[in-house]
Amino acid sequence: MDILNIDPRVLIVQILGFLVLLVIFRRFLFKPIAGILEARQNEVEARYRDAEAQQAAAEELKAEYQQHLARTDEEMRAKITEALKEGQAMRDEIIADSRAKAEDILAKAEMEILREKQKALVELKSAVANLVVDAAGKLIEKELDDAKHRELIGKFIEDLTPNSSSTDRGEDFTSGPSSKSRGDDVTGES
Repeated sequence: MDILNIDPRVLIVQILGFLVLLVIFRRFLFKPIAGILEARQNEVEARYRDAEAQQAAAEELKAEYQQHLARTDEEMRAKITEALKEGQAMRDEIIADSRAKAEDILAKAEMEILREKQKALVELKSAVANLVVDAAGKLIEKELDDAKHRELIGKFIEDLTPNSSSTDRGEDFTSGPSSKSRGDDVTGES
């Protein structure tokens, strides 16, 4: 070692100093730094695990939200379909009621027309009977009595309306002002 001018005692002291420094560094520097690094790594891993857990929870919430949206959409469509069916049923019911009312109104109108027609026919028969009785009374003037007048009128009306019943004729001729007016005419002229 002489060639290099290295003193072995200095070399041993330097090696011992280096080893003591290494032990001091290891004990007071490397262990705390290793602990800090390990704690930091554990913290990073914990944060990474938390982030993954939060991401999984977010994905689960997203899936639940999408399912909820799908259910809500289905319920909404079902309600719309039900509302449309109810609307259609109400429309059909309103149409049916309207048709029934219209048919009822038409039936009542037809009955009213028939009644008015029959009433007009009865009034016409009565008027014709009165005219015939008055005309016959003026022409015959006392040669026929009331029964003969009625018989002639019945035959006349029977010739006019072959479908009318005899009870209608009897009712039309026995009631009414024609007999009184004719009787007054007959008695007034005699």
